[in-house]
Amino acid sequence: MTTMNRPGPTNPLEAADTSAPQQAVSRRRLLALAGGAALLGACSSSAKKPAGTVADTAVGSSAPTTSAASTTTPAPTTVAAAPVPVEPLTGRALADPALLSRAALVVKVSNDPGARPQTGLNDPDIIFEAWGAGPTRFATIWHSRDLDFVGPIRSCREQDVNLVGEFNRAVFACSGGNPGNLALLRSSDLLLVTEGQGPGWELDPNRSRPHKTHANTALLRSNAGPDRTAPAQQFHYRPVGQASVAGDPMTGFDLQIQQVFVQWRYDTASGTYLRAQDRHPHMLSDGNQVSTDNVVIVWLDYDPSHTDNRSPDGITTGSNPALVFTGGRLILGTWTRNDRLEPFALNDAAGAPILLTPGRTFIELPNSGKGSFRGNDSFTPVA
Repeated sequence: MTTMNRPGPTNPLEAADTSAPQQAVSRRRLLALAGGAALLGACSSSAKKPAGTVADTAVGSSAPTTSAASTTTPAPTTVAAAPVPVEPLTGRALADPALLSRAALVVKVSNDPGARPQTGLNDPDIIFEAWGAGPTRFATIWHSRDLDFVGPIRSCREQDVNLVGEFNRAVFACSGGNPGNLALLRSSDLLLVTEGQGPGWELDPNRSRPHKTHANTALLRSNAGPDRTAPAQQFHYRPVGQASVAGDPMTGFDLQIQQVFVQWRYDTASGTYLRAQDRHPHMLSDGNQVSTDNVVIVWLDYDPSHTDNRSPDGITTGSNPALVFTGGRLILGTWTRNDRLEPFALNDAAGAPILLTPGRTFIELPNSGKGSFRGNDSFTPVA
């Protein structure tokens, strides 16, 4: 393990509005505020269409072949457009075909106050924020790009086995974990890599335990053999540059998720969502604010973990409400997932796939309150 000197945090950049939030409202009331009648109706029935390829939604659709009425003068045949190849976790045009044989990498990153500012939260293709043992914890999913210093990296949880099963036998990197959780990960199809195992692990000399552990994502991924290949496409996307017209205009939202108060606001200048937490801009060690192209709220039922009943275990199969923030708009719908190997299917009230902006996606996993591990998470839309 290498100890490296890294630059400390710089002055924060100009941030999104992080003024005091509106009063939190009940689940039914908040959905009404956001035009939630459609969502409440959608939640009473399961969604029908899983996420698939971009060819069957927005990009690469083919026209039907036509034929002439006369048998002597055939009409010209319409040539179907070839599907546009895209990066499977971002929906961006595929510039590097080597991505289609590259394994996905999952890195667990801490959100404890002592872990802030983190490094590398603006580079993964997908980030999940789930309940942890106190403050939330991030599962960062790396595929289209890499970074040489990411962290602080922390331990695994039981819920990770199911949460990231859709990424096709991904490499899973964490600092360690309790014996029961480590055993679950080792017996799964994920390739568990813990601190000090294989290349890529680094220590930040400016931090103390448990916030010292960082890593190089490309070197962590090098633990994968040739039998581990690229993940499937996770979501449906609009064509690049096409504005979202679904849903309603919505600036963002406030979310109390476990011990963390999160605010997301749409920045029209950059076309991205900017994050604040605990009423301050969420800044990274490079001085940039955490941002993303899409924010999705996936309500989960939480039960106690089988390996430690003090720890929450989010149930990531089944169906529950979902709220999709993309292109400055809010689309109400549901998420459905029948198996841990499937992506989260995001569908609107009519059962049609919800189209995201090509780019990075941040997925919040608040507690619905319907499981036996209760919480008081609350959501407030901000028009």
